[in-house]
Amino acid sequence: MSVYGKILAFLLVLSLLCVSCQRFKDLTYPEKTSQEEKKEKYERQIEELRKSLKGDIKVKLKRDAKGNYSWEIQGRDVGEVLKANEALKKRLSD
Repeated sequence: MSVYGKILAFLLVLSLLCVSCQRFKDLTYPEKTSQEEKKEKYERQIEELRKSLKGDIKVKLKRDAKGNYSWEIQGRDVGEVLKANEALKKRLSD
């Protein structure tokens, strides 16, 4: 077998290995879509906010189509309402 034949056979085997490894990677690690990632991030943010807010406070969090947040806060203690407002501003201003 000539040198060119050996090089051709080596390149053929190498390309088959690369293709099969890429196919295996796609099967084992499916990539998340951007919509799923955004939804998971949004859910994590909401859960963190719920954990950080204490007291008898109700928060209505709204998100518009552009991704901006707005909220309504109701509670008995004015100090807790103001703390909740500052926490929301800090966390959602990114």
